[in-house]
Amino acid sequence: MVENRTPDRRTRARTAAEIREWCDSSQLPGDRPELSDTAALLVASGFLTPAGRAVLVRRISMGLPAPSLPAGYGELRRLQRAISQLENQSVSPVVPGFVTPIVRGRLGALTRRREDARKAVVIGKGTFPGGTRAIRRERRENVYLELEERERLFSGLLCTPTPNVQSSGYMRRAGSAAIDRLADVVTQVAGKAGRADVGQWADEVLHAGSAPQNRSGQAVVPGPRTAKFIDGYETILYVAGHYYDRIVGNRAWRSDHFEVQRTQVNLHGELAEIAADAIALRAVRIDLDRAKRNGGFDARFAEEIDRRETSLRPVWTELIDRVQALAEVANVVESAAIELRVLDEYNKALTIDDRIDALIARSGDRELSVDNSKRLSEQVRSGEEQLRVYRDVLQGNIARIALPRELPERYEPSPVRDQERR
Repeated sequence: MVENRTPDRRTRARTAAEIREWCDSSQLPGDRPELSDTAALLVASGFLTPAGRAVLVRRISMGLPAPSLPAGYGELRRLQRAISQLENQSVSPVVPGFVTPIVRGRLGALTRRREDARKAVVIGKGTFPGGTRAIRRERRENVYLELEERERLFSGLLCTPTPNVQSSGYMRRAGSAAIDRLADVVTQVAGKAGRADVGQWADEVLHAGSAPQNRSGQAVVPGPRTAKFIDGYETILYVAGHYYDRIVGNRAWRSDHFEVQRTQVNLHGELAEIAADAIALRAVRIDLDRAKRNGGFDARFAEEIDRRETSLRPVWTELIDRVQALAEVANVVESAAIELRVLDEYNKALTIDDRIDALIARSGDRELSVDNSKRLSEQVRSGEEQLRVYRDVLQGNIARIALPRELPERYEPSPVRDQERR
């Protein structure tokens, strides 16, 4: 049975209920890797126009160059979070006046780093053509991403779903040793000014998100790791990208055994469309919440808003089902990879058997070789039959993904806390 071939609990396909629970709590159990550059780009394509999104999906499907950053898009997200925090600190009335120039200096340095990343994504060499003829050729082939769309893409990449972006010490990571030096400078300035409390303030602000400490100043040993996200929408975007990475990164999916299945569904396009629907859903929900806050004093208006929210829930359920279908495909492909490894070992054993056969032939005794050949052939046939079962199961999962969908005009999930959206 296919279910008995799963490698471990982490690679087991998750039910729709589990994915819904992850989204409701905005967290996933265990350590989670960051999304690959390709998955991050496809998720960010949800911020593009439909035409721009189709062009990016087409480029990725054809293997054309795509923007990339040496540190990855997860680090870009942390950089943006650090900039946002420093911007708030630079205008905060509680920040001492002599500290503000230091904070603004660091803010300028991080802003320049972000601008360098923007140039790499929007006008980086080697990704998009710069010559007139090359641009015309790509436009004829409908694979040229216009400059405006690239700007939107970069804005979307600043929101890349990244585990623990709020609590993993992104200020320290983004600022590196400069943050520590800044804290030292603030402490020295505070000492000369007779303001000892400023040093403590700087330590609390600049090292926010680092390991918690007890009253004795010792680091608290963390419990089981959990990947936390801003809200349920970011969670479902990450989960979809995570399963996408597990599928396309598996050699079984790229093997000849699943060549037909690869032609039946465009996983790049499916992830991009899931991202677009989730982002649109979140935007509608924010607008509904704002309208309810501003006009909720009117009972009839509040009831109408509630009815609209109710109409969105089926679309959120469909989004979860689409992500769960990706999870099932990832499960089947990873299980099939085990069968492929077993087949590889059988093939190696066959070559060994051929050598044994040659040795025994020279001794005049071929009976053992014949028995071994029959045994190994039966094992290979058994492995091939198991792969056929996997292909049948995968065919059903792909059929779920490839079904045409007509979404309602508006959509949405369970309520999102205001602090999560901020």
